[in-house]
Order: sequence, then structure tokens, then C-alpha cells
Amino acid sequence: MSDKLKTYLNGIFSPYEDIKAIKEIKEELYQNLQEKMDDLKREGLPEEIAYHKTIDSIGDISEIVEAIHDKTRELHQRVGMDLSKSNMPNSDFTSVNVHDGKFNYSNLEGCDFTGSDLSNSSFKCSNLDNAIFDRANLRGAKMNKSNLGGASFKEAILDDTDFSYSNLSGVCFDNQTFNGTIFNDAGLKGTSFKNAVFRNVSFKTNVKKAVFDGATMDKLTYAILKGNKANLENVTVV
Repeated sequence: MSDKLKTYLNGIFSPYEDIKAIKEIKEELYQNLQEKMDDLKREGLPEEIAYHKTIDSIGDISEIVEAIHDKTRELHQRVGMDLSKSNMPNSDFTSVNVHDGKFNYSNLEGCDFTGSDLSNSSFKCSNLDNAIFDRANLRGAKMNKSNLGGASFKEAILDDTDFSYSNLSGVCFDNQTFNGTIFNDAGLKGTSFKNAVFRNVSFKTNVKKAVFDGATMDKLTYAILKGNKANLENVTVV
């Protein structure tokens, strides 16, 4: 694609590329315009004239792009949105704000929720394998009876998050801070909590194969883990 065509489209789309759908529209338009420009050049038109004819053929698209962006952003910021029973694997939900949203009984495998505010949202009985929740706010979220194998929670807020009955086998929670988080009856085989901090966290489940090396915890959390025969040789109780 010509550098001039790239520059022109970059100028239109650059303010709006925070949403994946906008990027996809841009890429598709790139391809269509390049094909049109190549056709005009094959007809014998000089490159400069072919370029201007190609640009003129699409008119002023900046208003259309802005409208698409604003509408998509509006949908991303809905409160109480109900997306239950949805099939949306590998969808882009980065930086969305969905307080009290419902994602129950949904296939959300591989979805990216990076930087999203999902406080008090519900993900009951959903497939969240390999989903990304890095830097997401999951305060008070219900993630019960869900598959979370391979999910990522780097720097996520997990205060009062409920993971009861969910599969968290092999998930890495290293260096995380947990306040009032619930792991009752969750699958924690090979789950890593290295250097994590626990305050009033409930682990009424099998924790024998979970890793707590370097963790810091209050006496109540320690007592629950010890009662369920966790390996607590290298933890600090405060």
C-alpha cells in the first residue's frame, strides 16, 4: 500500500483506535482502497491521479467513523448489561465498564477483559478458559461454577470476589492481594499463590496441591488453610 494512502487513513482513524472494531474497519478499508487504487493504475492512470480518485470515491468518512466509535463506546459502558447465555469466544472487552453485568451460562473462552471495571458482575456457570482479567476490577464479582483454566488475573482487584465451585487449576495468582475473597469448593490443583497477601479469605476446599510459598496472611485465613491441610511451611502470619 502506498505511503500516502496509509498516512491519509491513519489521520482519520488514529483518534478512534482504542476499540478493536474500529481497527478492523480500518484494515478492511485499507485493503479495499488499495485494490481500487491498483485497478486505476492498471488502467493507465498516474499514481497521483489514481490516489486522488481513490480518496474521492469514499467521500468524507470521518463522521461515520466517529459515529461508530461513539456507539461502540456507549455499548461498552452499559450498567447492568445482560449477556447471559452468549457465545462470544475470543471477544474484545478491554476497558469496558459493566457494573452489575450478567455473563452467566456463557462461552467466553479467551475473552480479553484487560483493564475493565466488572465490579459486582456475575459470571456463573460460564466457560472462561484462558480469559484475561489483567488489571480488571472484579470487586464483588460472582465467578461461581465456572471454568477458569489458564485465566490471567495479573494486578486484578479481587476483593470479595466469589470463586466458589469454579475450576482454577493451574491459575497463577502470584503477588496478588485478596480481601474477603471466597474460594470455597474451588478446584485449586497446582494453583499458585506465591507471595500473595490474604485478609479474611475463605478456602473451604482441597488446598493440598495449591502453592502458598512466601504468602502473608491473617490468623483466620491461616487457620482455614491449615485445617484443610495446605502446605504452609513458608508463609508469614500477621
